[in-house]
Amino acid sequence: MKNVTVQYATGWKDITVPDAATVLQYGTPDYPEIPLHPDPEGAVRHALENPVAMEPLADLVKPGSRVTIAFDDGFKHPLPLKTIMPILLDELNRIGVPDEDIDLVCAIGGHRKCTSFELRDLLGDEVYRRFCPFDGATSRIRNHDCIDGNVFLGTTEYGDHVEYDHAVIDADQLIYVGTIKPLGFGGYAGQGVAIGLASHRTLDSLHAYSIYKTLDVLNAEYLPEKNVYRRHKLAVHALIEKATGKRIFYVDALVGPGNGIVDVYAGHVPELEQVEYARADKQHLVDVPQFDIVISGVAYDMGYDTSDNPGCLGTLSQVLRMAQNRPLLREGGVLISLAQCRGVISERRPADHEVLRLFRECFDVEELFLHRDHIASNPEYIRAYKHHYAFSPKHSIMMCGDAAHHWKLTAASIVAGNVVPGVIRENGLIPAPDFDAALKIAMRVVGKKDPKMLVLPRFSADPRPVFSVHE
Repeated sequence: MKNVTVQYATGWKDITVPDAATVLQYGTPDYPEIPLHPDPEGAVRHALENPVAMEPLADLVKPGSRVTIAFDDGFKHPLPLKTIMPILLDELNRIGVPDEDIDLVCAIGGHRKCTSFELRDLLGDEVYRRFCPFDGATSRIRNHDCIDGNVFLGTTEYGDHVEYDHAVIDADQLIYVGTIKPLGFGGYAGQGVAIGLASHRTLDSLHAYSIYKTLDVLNAEYLPEKNVYRRHKLAVHALIEKATGKRIFYVDALVGPGNGIVDVYAGHVPELEQVEYARADKQHLVDVPQFDIVISGVAYDMGYDTSDNPGCLGTLSQVLRMAQNRPLLREGGVLISLAQCRGVISERRPADHEVLRLFRECFDVEELFLHRDHIASNPEYIRAYKHHYAFSPKHSIMMCGDAAHHWKLTAASIVAGNVVPGVIRENGLIPAPDFDAALKIAMRVVGKKDPKMLVLPRFSADPRPVFSVHE
Protein backbone atom coordinates (compact mmCIF):
# COMPACT_ATOMS: atom_id res chain seq x y z
CA MET A 1 0.00 0.00 0.00
CA LYS A 2 1.09 3.63 -0.54
CA ASN A 3 0.09 6.99 0.85
CA VAL A 4 -1.25 9.77 -1.39
CA THR A 5 -2.09 13.32 -0.33
CA VAL A 6 -5.29 14.54 -2.02
CA GLN A 7 -7.11 17.84 -2.05
CA TYR A 8 -10.02 17.96 0.39
CA ALA A 9 -12.25 20.97 1.14
CA THR A 10 -9.93 23.86 2.10
CA GLY A 11 -6.95 21.60 2.84
CA TRP A 12 -5.44 18.21 2.13
CA LYS A 13 -6.01 14.65 3.30
CA ASP A 14 -3.76 11.57 3.31
CA ILE A 15 -5.25 8.37 1.95
CA THR A 16 -3.82 4.88 1.46
CA VAL A 17 -4.28 3.06 -1.85
CA PRO A 18 -2.85 -0.16 -3.35
CA ASP A 19 0.66 0.07 -4.78
CA ALA A 20 -0.69 -0.76 -8.24
CA ALA A 21 -3.01 2.30 -8.28
CA THR A 22 -2.19 4.90 -10.93
CA VAL A 23 -1.61 8.34 -9.41
CA LEU A 24 -1.89 11.07 -12.05
CA GLN A 25 -0.65 14.54 -11.21
CA TYR A 26 0.21 17.61 -13.26
CA GLY A 27 3.92 18.28 -13.60
CA THR A 28 4.92 14.60 -13.85
CA PRO A 29 6.12 12.63 -16.89
CA ASP A 30 2.58 11.35 -17.50
CA TYR A 31 1.16 14.90 -17.51
CA PRO A 32 4.07 17.30 -18.16
CA GLU A 33 4.11 20.95 -17.20
CA ILE A 34 2.57 23.34 -19.73
CA PRO A 35 4.90 26.23 -20.60
CA LEU A 36 3.41 29.72 -20.58
CA HIS A 37 4.04 32.14 -23.43
CA PRO A 38 7.24 34.15 -22.86
CA ASP A 39 5.68 37.28 -24.42
CA PRO A 40 1.90 37.29 -23.81
CA GLU A 41 1.46 40.86 -25.04
CA GLY A 42 3.27 39.93 -28.26
CA ALA A 43 1.00 36.88 -28.60
CA VAL A 44 -2.08 39.13 -28.42
CA ARG A 45 -0.73 41.49 -31.08
CA HIS A 46 0.24 38.61 -33.37
CA ALA A 47 -3.25 37.12 -33.04
CA LEU A 48 -4.93 40.42 -33.89
CA GLU A 49 -2.69 40.86 -36.93
CA ASN A 50 -3.24 37.28 -38.14
CA PRO A 51 -6.87 36.27 -37.50
CA VAL A 52 -8.10 32.85 -38.64
CA ALA A 53 -10.71 32.86 -41.43
CA MET A 54 -11.53 36.54 -40.91
CA GLU A 55 -10.22 39.96 -41.88
CA PRO A 56 -8.15 42.00 -39.38
CA LEU A 57 -10.07 44.53 -37.31
CA ALA A 58 -8.79 47.38 -39.49
CA ASP A 59 -10.88 45.93 -42.33
CA LEU A 60 -13.97 45.38 -40.15
CA VAL A 61 -14.38 48.69 -38.33
CA LYS A 62 -13.76 52.37 -39.13
CA PRO A 63 -14.30 55.76 -37.48
CA GLY A 64 -17.97 55.97 -36.55
CA SER A 65 -18.40 52.21 -36.00
CA ARG A 66 -20.14 51.07 -32.83
CA VAL A 67 -18.23 48.21 -31.22
CA THR A 68 -19.27 45.92 -28.37
CA ILE A 69 -16.65 43.77 -26.64
CA ALA A 70 -18.15 40.90 -24.66
CA PHE A 71 -15.96 38.87 -22.32
CA ASP A 72 -15.99 35.79 -20.09
CA ASP A 73 -17.23 36.24 -16.53
CA GLY A 74 -15.19 35.29 -13.50
CA PHE A 75 -16.26 31.63 -13.43
CA LYS A 76 -13.69 30.84 -16.13
CA HIS A 77 -11.01 32.76 -14.19
CA PRO A 78 -10.16 34.82 -17.29
CA LEU A 79 -6.86 36.26 -16.05
CA PRO A 80 -5.73 36.92 -19.67
CA LEU A 81 -8.47 39.55 -19.98
CA LYS A 82 -6.22 42.06 -18.22
CA THR A 83 -3.57 41.47 -20.87
CA ILE A 84 -5.83 41.29 -23.94
CA MET A 85 -8.28 44.13 -23.29
CA PRO A 86 -5.82 47.09 -23.18
CA ILE A 87 -4.13 45.94 -26.40
CA LEU A 88 -7.48 45.35 -28.13
CA LEU A 89 -8.75 48.78 -27.08
CA ASP A 90 -5.55 50.46 -28.26
CA GLU A 91 -5.92 48.73 -31.64
CA LEU A 92 -9.50 49.96 -31.99
CA ASN A 93 -8.40 53.47 -30.99
CA ARG A 94 -5.60 53.35 -33.57
CA ILE A 95 -8.12 52.42 -36.28
CA GLY A 96 -10.22 55.43 -35.31
CA VAL A 97 -12.81 53.96 -32.93
CA PRO A 98 -12.68 55.97 -29.67
CA ASP A 99 -13.58 54.56 -26.27
CA GLU A 100 -16.86 56.51 -26.47
CA ASP A 101 -18.00 54.24 -29.31
CA ILE A 102 -17.15 51.02 -27.46
CA ASP A 103 -19.30 49.16 -24.92
CA LEU A 104 -18.11 46.33 -22.66
CA VAL A 105 -20.47 43.48 -21.73
CA CYS A 106 -19.73 40.75 -19.18
CA ALA A 107 -21.15 37.58 -20.75
CA ILE A 108 -22.60 35.89 -17.69
CA GLY A 109 -25.10 33.61 -19.45
CA GLY A 110 -27.34 32.38 -16.62
CA HIS A 111 -24.73 33.01 -13.93
CA ARG A 112 -25.03 35.76 -11.35
CA LYS A 113 -24.17 39.32 -12.32
CA CYS A 114 -20.72 40.60 -11.41
CA THR A 115 -20.42 43.37 -8.86
CA SER A 116 -18.57 46.54 -9.79
CA PHE A 117 -15.65 45.30 -7.69
CA GLU A 118 -15.55 42.03 -9.61
CA LEU A 119 -15.75 43.81 -12.97
CA ARG A 120 -12.87 46.05 -11.96
CA ASP A 121 -10.87 43.01 -10.89
CA LEU A 122 -11.61 41.24 -14.20
CA LEU A 123 -10.73 44.18 -16.43
CA GLY A 124 -8.00 45.83 -14.40
CA ASP A 125 -8.29 49.24 -12.80
CA GLU A 126 -7.03 51.23 -15.81
CA VAL A 127 -9.53 49.76 -18.30
CA TYR A 128 -12.35 49.86 -15.77
CA ARG A 129 -11.85 53.56 -15.11
CA ARG A 130 -11.72 54.34 -18.84
CA PHE A 131 -15.28 53.06 -19.14
CA CYS A 132 -16.59 53.90 -15.66
CA PRO A 133 -14.82 57.05 -14.39
CA PHE A 134 -16.12 56.67 -10.84
CA ASP A 135 -18.65 54.50 -9.02
CA GLY A 136 -22.10 55.95 -9.65
CA ALA A 137 -21.02 57.53 -12.94
CA THR A 138 -22.53 56.71 -16.31
CA SER A 139 -20.81 53.46 -17.25
CA ARG A 140 -20.26 51.71 -20.58
CA ILE A 141 -19.65 48.43 -18.75
CA ARG A 142 -22.64 46.22 -18.03
CA ASN A 143 -23.62 42.65 -17.28
CA HIS A 144 -25.65 40.68 -19.78
CA ASP A 145 -29.18 39.97 -18.53
CA CYS A 146 -30.61 36.62 -19.60
CA ILE A 147 -34.19 37.68 -18.74
CA ASP A 148 -34.52 41.15 -20.30
CA GLY A 149 -33.03 43.09 -23.20
CA ASN A 150 -32.72 40.16 -25.62
CA VAL A 151 -33.85 39.90 -29.26
CA PHE A 152 -35.36 36.85 -30.96
CA LEU A 153 -33.43 35.92 -34.11
CA GLY A 154 -35.08 32.69 -35.23
CA THR A 155 -34.90 28.93 -34.84
CA THR A 156 -32.13 26.54 -35.86
CA GLU A 157 -32.64 23.45 -38.00
CA TYR A 158 -32.61 21.47 -34.72
CA GLY A 159 -35.35 23.61 -33.18
CA ASP A 160 -33.17 25.74 -30.86
CA HIS A 161 -34.76 29.02 -29.77
CA VAL A 162 -32.20 31.70 -30.73
CA GLU A 163 -32.61 34.82 -28.58
CA TYR A 164 -29.63 36.98 -27.66
CA ASP A 165 -28.41 40.16 -26.00
CA HIS A 166 -29.36 43.24 -28.02
CA ALA A 167 -25.64 43.87 -28.59
CA VAL A 168 -25.73 41.36 -31.45
CA ILE A 169 -28.06 43.76 -33.27
CA ASP A 170 -26.86 47.15 -31.97
CA ALA A 171 -23.12 46.76 -32.56
CA ASP A 172 -21.58 47.24 -35.98
CA GLN A 173 -18.93 44.78 -34.80
CA LEU A 174 -19.24 42.33 -31.92
CA ILE A 175 -15.92 41.14 -30.47
CA TYR A 176 -15.69 38.36 -27.91
CA VAL A 177 -12.68 37.88 -25.61
CA GLY A 178 -12.72 34.32 -24.33
CA THR A 179 -10.75 31.64 -22.56
CA ILE A 180 -9.89 28.17 -23.89
CA LYS A 181 -9.56 25.54 -21.17
CA PRO A 182 -10.79 21.96 -20.59
CA LEU A 183 -14.53 21.67 -19.99
CA GLY A 184 -16.70 18.70 -19.02
CA PHE A 185 -19.20 19.39 -21.81
CA GLY A 186 -17.69 19.23 -25.29
CA GLY A 187 -14.01 19.17 -24.44
CA TYR A 188 -13.06 22.84 -24.25
CA ALA A 189 -14.61 26.23 -23.63
CA GLY A 190 -15.18 28.46 -26.65
CA GLN A 191 -17.90 30.13 -28.73
CA GLY A 192 -18.46 32.41 -25.76
CA VAL A 193 -21.35 34.26 -27.38
CA ALA A 194 -23.46 31.08 -27.68
CA ILE A 195 -23.86 30.72 -23.90
CA GLY A 196 -22.56 33.99 -22.47
CA LEU A 197 -25.03 36.30 -24.26
CA ALA A 198 -27.98 33.89 -24.47
CA SER A 199 -31.44 34.57 -23.07
CA HIS A 200 -32.89 32.13 -20.57
CA ARG A 201 -35.09 30.69 -23.34
CA THR A 202 -32.04 29.90 -25.44
CA LEU A 203 -30.29 28.48 -22.39
CA ASP A 204 -33.36 26.25 -22.05
CA SER A 205 -32.71 24.96 -25.55
CA LEU A 206 -28.98 24.42 -25.20
CA HIS A 207 -29.34 22.93 -21.71
CA ALA A 208 -32.44 20.86 -22.42
CA TYR A 209 -32.50 17.41 -20.84
CA SER A 210 -32.37 15.71 -24.25
CA ILE A 211 -29.20 17.63 -25.12
CA TYR A 212 -27.36 18.37 -21.90
CA LYS A 213 -27.95 15.24 -19.82
CA THR A 214 -27.32 12.48 -22.36
CA LEU A 215 -24.26 10.27 -22.78
CA ASP A 216 -23.70 11.96 -26.15
CA VAL A 217 -22.72 15.10 -24.22
CA LEU A 218 -21.05 13.82 -21.04
CA ASN A 219 -17.58 13.59 -22.57
CA ALA A 220 -14.70 15.73 -23.81
CA GLU A 221 -15.37 15.21 -27.52
CA TYR A 222 -15.39 18.58 -29.29
CA LEU A 223 -16.15 17.44 -32.83
CA PRO A 224 -19.85 18.18 -33.47
CA GLU A 225 -20.43 14.75 -35.00
CA LYS A 226 -19.34 13.24 -31.66
CA ASN A 227 -21.07 15.62 -29.26
CA VAL A 228 -24.68 16.77 -29.66
CA TYR A 229 -24.18 19.82 -27.42
CA ARG A 230 -21.38 21.10 -29.66
CA ARG A 231 -23.61 20.49 -32.68
CA HIS A 232 -26.38 22.65 -31.24
CA LYS A 233 -24.00 25.42 -30.15
CA LEU A 234 -22.52 25.68 -33.63
CA ALA A 235 -25.98 25.77 -35.21
CA VAL A 236 -27.06 28.58 -32.86
CA HIS A 237 -23.87 30.50 -33.53
CA ALA A 238 -24.33 30.23 -37.29
CA LEU A 239 -27.91 31.47 -37.05
CA ILE A 240 -26.87 34.54 -35.01
CA GLU A 241 -24.51 35.55 -37.80
CA LYS A 242 -27.01 34.77 -40.54
CA ALA A 243 -29.82 36.73 -38.86
CA THR A 244 -27.68 39.77 -38.10
CA GLY A 245 -25.63 39.69 -41.30
CA LYS A 246 -22.52 40.26 -39.15
CA ARG A 247 -19.66 37.95 -38.27
CA ILE A 248 -18.36 37.78 -34.71
CA PHE A 249 -14.64 38.41 -34.13
CA TYR A 250 -13.14 36.24 -31.38
CA VAL A 251 -9.96 36.77 -29.38
CA ASP A 252 -9.27 33.65 -27.31
CA ALA A 253 -6.51 32.89 -24.84
CA LEU A 254 -5.43 29.28 -24.43
CA VAL A 255 -4.52 29.07 -20.75
CA GLY A 256 -2.26 26.89 -18.64
CA PRO A 257 -1.10 26.81 -15.00
CA GLY A 258 -2.45 29.66 -12.91
CA ASN A 259 -4.69 30.56 -15.88
CA GLY A 260 -1.67 32.17 -17.51
CA ILE A 261 -1.46 32.65 -21.28
CA VAL A 262 -0.07 29.78 -23.34
CA ASP A 263 -1.05 31.35 -26.66
CA VAL A 264 -3.63 33.69 -28.16
CA TYR A 265 -5.77 33.20 -31.26
CA ALA A 266 -8.20 35.46 -33.07
CA GLY A 267 -10.69 35.01 -35.89
CA HIS A 268 -13.95 33.35 -36.82
CA VAL A 269 -15.79 30.35 -35.36
CA PRO A 270 -15.87 27.46 -36.24
CA GLU A 271 -12.60 27.68 -38.18
CA LEU A 272 -10.82 29.22 -35.19
CA GLU A 273 -11.72 26.35 -32.90
CA GLN A 274 -10.17 23.80 -35.25
CA VAL A 275 -6.84 25.52 -34.60
CA GLU A 276 -7.36 26.19 -30.88
CA TYR A 277 -8.65 22.77 -29.88
CA ALA A 278 -5.93 20.89 -31.72
CA ARG A 279 -3.36 22.95 -29.82
CA ALA A 280 -5.21 22.41 -26.54
CA ASP A 281 -5.15 18.65 -27.11
CA LYS A 282 -1.36 18.76 -27.37
CA GLN A 283 -1.02 20.17 -23.88
CA HIS A 284 -3.94 18.51 -22.07
CA LEU A 285 -4.39 15.02 -23.57
CA VAL A 286 -3.19 12.17 -21.37
CA ASP A 287 -3.31 8.56 -22.60
CA VAL A 288 -4.92 6.23 -20.04
CA PRO A 289 -6.69 2.87 -19.99
CA GLN A 290 -10.17 2.39 -18.56
CA PHE A 291 -10.38 2.03 -14.79
CA ASP A 292 -12.65 0.23 -12.34
CA ILE A 293 -12.36 2.89 -9.63
CA VAL A 294 -11.55 6.59 -9.97
CA ILE A 295 -10.64 8.57 -6.84
CA SER A 296 -10.68 12.37 -6.87
CA GLY A 297 -9.90 15.08 -4.36
CA VAL A 298 -12.44 17.93 -4.32
CA ALA A 299 -11.91 21.59 -3.38
CA TYR A 300 -14.39 23.46 -1.19
CA ASP A 301 -14.92 26.26 -3.72
CA MET A 302 -16.84 24.69 -6.61
CA GLY A 303 -17.30 27.94 -8.52
CA TYR A 304 -21.11 28.02 -8.55
CA ASP A 305 -21.13 27.52 -4.78
CA THR A 306 -19.20 25.60 -2.16
CA SER A 307 -19.15 21.80 -1.94
CA ASP A 308 -21.52 22.13 1.03
CA ASN A 309 -24.34 22.82 -1.44
CA PRO A 310 -25.90 19.46 -2.45
CA GLY A 311 -26.87 21.04 -5.77
CA CYS A 312 -23.15 21.01 -6.62
CA LEU A 313 -22.86 17.24 -6.27
CA GLY A 314 -23.23 16.78 -10.02
CA THR A 315 -20.04 18.79 -10.51
CA LEU A 316 -18.09 15.97 -8.87
CA SER A 317 -18.72 13.90 -12.01
CA GLN A 318 -16.70 16.33 -14.13
CA VAL A 319 -13.62 14.17 -13.71
CA LEU A 320 -15.42 11.40 -15.63
CA ARG A 321 -16.64 13.82 -18.30
CA MET A 322 -13.08 14.73 -19.33
CA ALA A 323 -12.77 11.58 -21.47
CA GLN A 324 -12.39 11.13 -25.21
CA ASN A 325 -12.76 7.93 -27.28
CA ARG A 326 -14.50 5.89 -24.55
CA PRO A 327 -15.61 6.27 -20.90
CA LEU A 328 -12.92 6.64 -18.24
CA LEU A 329 -14.75 4.14 -16.03
CA ARG A 330 -15.40 0.62 -17.21
CA GLU A 331 -18.99 -0.59 -17.07
CA GLY A 332 -19.74 -1.30 -13.42
CA GLY A 333 -17.11 1.20 -12.27
CA VAL A 334 -17.19 3.45 -9.19
CA LEU A 335 -16.26 7.09 -8.53
CA ILE A 336 -15.03 8.09 -5.07
CA SER A 337 -15.00 11.83 -4.34
CA LEU A 338 -13.23 13.13 -1.23
CA ALA A 339 -15.50 16.07 -0.41
CA GLN A 340 -17.27 18.01 2.29
CA CYS A 341 -21.05 18.39 1.85
CA ARG A 342 -23.09 19.58 4.83
CA GLY A 343 -26.23 20.71 3.01
CA VAL A 344 -25.60 24.47 3.24
CA ILE A 345 -26.71 26.70 0.33
CA SER A 346 -25.39 30.24 -0.11
CA GLU A 347 -27.63 33.31 -0.44
CA ARG A 348 -26.44 33.68 -4.05
CA ARG A 349 -28.50 30.59 -4.98
CA PRO A 350 -31.99 31.16 -3.51
CA ALA A 351 -33.81 28.92 -6.01
CA ASP A 352 -31.71 25.87 -5.11
CA HIS A 353 -33.77 25.20 -1.97
CA GLU A 354 -37.02 24.81 -3.91
CA VAL A 355 -35.43 22.95 -6.82
CA LEU A 356 -33.84 20.38 -4.52
CA ARG A 357 -37.19 19.94 -2.77
CA LEU A 358 -38.87 19.39 -6.14
CA PHE A 359 -36.11 16.95 -7.06
CA ARG A 360 -37.12 14.76 -4.12
CA GLU A 361 -40.62 14.54 -5.60
CA CYS A 362 -39.47 13.58 -9.11
CA PHE A 363 -38.86 10.04 -10.31
CA ASP A 364 -36.06 11.20 -12.61
CA VAL A 365 -34.22 14.34 -13.69
CA GLU A 366 -36.21 14.69 -16.89
CA GLU A 367 -39.30 15.23 -14.74
CA LEU A 368 -37.44 17.95 -12.78
CA PHE A 369 -37.02 19.93 -16.00
CA LEU A 370 -40.80 20.26 -16.25
CA HIS A 371 -40.59 22.80 -13.42
CA ARG A 372 -38.33 25.25 -15.32
CA ASP A 373 -40.98 27.89 -16.04
CA HIS A 374 -42.41 27.69 -12.53
CA ILE A 375 -38.98 28.39 -11.04
CA ALA A 376 -38.14 31.05 -13.62
CA SER A 377 -41.32 33.05 -12.96
CA ASN A 378 -40.84 33.38 -9.19
CA PRO A 379 -40.62 37.16 -8.55
CA GLU A 380 -38.33 36.77 -5.54
CA TYR A 381 -35.80 34.74 -7.53
CA ILE A 382 -35.98 37.27 -10.38
CA ARG A 383 -35.46 40.19 -8.01
CA ALA A 384 -32.48 38.45 -6.42
CA TYR A 385 -30.97 37.83 -9.87
CA LYS A 386 -31.49 41.38 -11.07
CA HIS A 387 -30.57 43.30 -7.95
CA HIS A 388 -28.77 41.07 -5.44
CA TYR A 389 -26.18 39.22 -7.54
CA ALA A 390 -27.92 35.86 -7.34
CA PHE A 391 -27.82 33.22 -10.05
CA SER A 392 -30.67 33.22 -12.53
CA PRO A 393 -33.46 30.93 -11.29
CA LYS A 394 -33.22 28.52 -14.24
CA HIS A 395 -29.56 27.91 -13.43
CA SER A 396 -30.76 26.03 -10.36
CA ILE A 397 -32.68 23.55 -12.52
CA MET A 398 -29.66 23.07 -14.77
CA MET A 399 -27.15 22.61 -11.93
CA CYS A 400 -29.18 20.65 -9.39
CA GLY A 401 -30.15 18.17 -12.09
CA ASP A 402 -26.49 17.38 -12.73
CA ALA A 403 -26.67 14.57 -10.18
CA ALA A 404 -27.98 12.51 -13.09
CA HIS A 405 -24.47 12.52 -14.56
CA HIS A 406 -23.35 10.16 -11.80
CA TRP A 407 -26.24 7.81 -12.49
CA LYS A 408 -25.33 7.60 -16.17
CA LEU A 409 -21.53 7.33 -15.81
CA THR A 410 -21.09 5.05 -12.79
CA ALA A 411 -22.47 1.93 -11.16
CA ALA A 412 -22.04 3.83 -7.88
CA SER A 413 -20.72 7.24 -6.89
CA ILE A 414 -19.48 7.64 -3.31
CA VAL A 415 -18.89 10.91 -1.47
CA ALA A 416 -16.51 10.46 1.47
CA GLY A 417 -15.79 12.96 4.20
CA ASN A 418 -17.66 15.42 6.39
CA VAL A 419 -21.07 14.93 4.82
CA VAL A 420 -24.71 14.82 5.89
CA PRO A 421 -25.55 11.25 4.78
CA GLY A 422 -29.20 11.90 3.87
CA VAL A 423 -28.24 14.84 1.64
CA ILE A 424 -25.94 12.55 -0.35
CA ARG A 425 -28.45 9.69 -0.57
CA GLU A 426 -31.35 11.80 -1.84
CA ASN A 427 -29.22 12.79 -4.83
CA GLY A 428 -28.66 9.14 -5.72
CA LEU A 429 -25.10 8.93 -4.38
CA ILE A 430 -23.61 6.93 -1.51
CA PRO A 431 -22.25 8.62 1.64
CA ALA A 432 -19.18 7.37 3.47
CA PRO A 433 -17.55 8.77 6.63
CA ASP A 434 -14.00 8.45 5.30
CA PHE A 435 -11.95 7.15 2.39
CA ASP A 436 -11.32 3.67 3.85
CA ALA A 437 -15.07 3.08 4.21
CA ALA A 438 -15.63 4.39 0.68
CA LEU A 439 -13.00 2.07 -0.76
CA LYS A 440 -14.60 -0.96 0.90
CA ILE A 441 -17.95 -0.07 -0.67
CA ALA A 442 -16.30 0.45 -4.06
CA MET A 443 -14.52 -2.90 -3.90
CA ARG A 444 -17.80 -4.63 -3.10
CA VAL A 445 -19.59 -2.92 -6.02
CA VAL A 446 -16.83 -3.63 -8.52
CA GLY A 447 -16.48 -7.23 -7.38
CA LYS A 448 -12.83 -7.67 -8.40
CA LYS A 449 -9.88 -8.67 -6.26
CA ASP A 450 -7.45 -6.27 -7.95
CA PRO A 451 -9.44 -3.53 -9.65
CA LYS A 452 -7.63 -0.92 -11.71
CA MET A 453 -7.60 2.38 -9.80
CA LEU A 454 -6.89 5.95 -10.84
CA VAL A 455 -6.14 8.61 -8.20
CA LEU A 456 -6.40 12.30 -9.10
CA PRO A 457 -5.12 14.17 -6.05
CA ARG A 458 -5.28 17.73 -7.42
CA PHE A 459 -7.92 17.63 -10.15
CA SER A 460 -9.52 20.87 -8.91
CA ALA A 461 -6.25 22.73 -8.38
CA ASP A 462 -4.12 22.02 -11.45
CA PRO A 463 -4.73 22.39 -15.20
CA ARG A 464 -7.26 19.68 -15.91
CA PRO A 465 -6.25 16.69 -18.00
CA VAL A 466 -8.31 15.47 -20.93
CA PHE A 467 -8.21 11.69 -20.95
CA SER A 468 -7.61 9.89 -24.23
CA VAL A 469 -8.99 6.53 -23.12
CA HIS A 470 -7.91 3.24 -24.69
CA GLU A 471 -8.92 -0.29 -23.85
